[in-house]
Amino acid sequence: MVVQRILRTVLAVAAGLAIALAGTANASPNGTAKNEIDHLLNYVAASSCTFVRNGSEYPADKAREHLAGKYRWVGGRISTAEEFIKYLATQSSMSGEPYHVKCGKTDALSGVWLTDELHRYRKAPHLQAVR
Repeated sequence: MVVQRILRTVLAVAAGLAIALAGTANASPNGTAKNEIDHLLNYVAASSCTFVRNGSEYPADKAREHLAGKYRWVGGRISTAEEFIKYLATQSSMSGEPYHVKCGKTDALSGVWLTDELHRYRKAPHLQAVR
């Protein structure tokens, strides 16, 4: 019974990911999106936070490795930093469990945590056009 429920969950998540990424099958990140995704991966690695995936805690460098591996696996099907967050960095593609980030006493959903950082990064002076 439990195995069947887990199998259904895994299949549902895999099907959802396949459908979601089908529209971007020929997409690949442009330079800006690639820089943003690279920044998010580096932000994860440089944090002092603990990442919770499927109930297990991982240090920042292992979390970065995991997300980078998922990103490599999907190849050019991710074309924006928002897609990276939504499809790769928000929940387990195996169990459907949401990823969490523990920073001190704060526990945040990884999608929210990364989206906040993406917004901060986009407002940073390094992105302002030089005239």
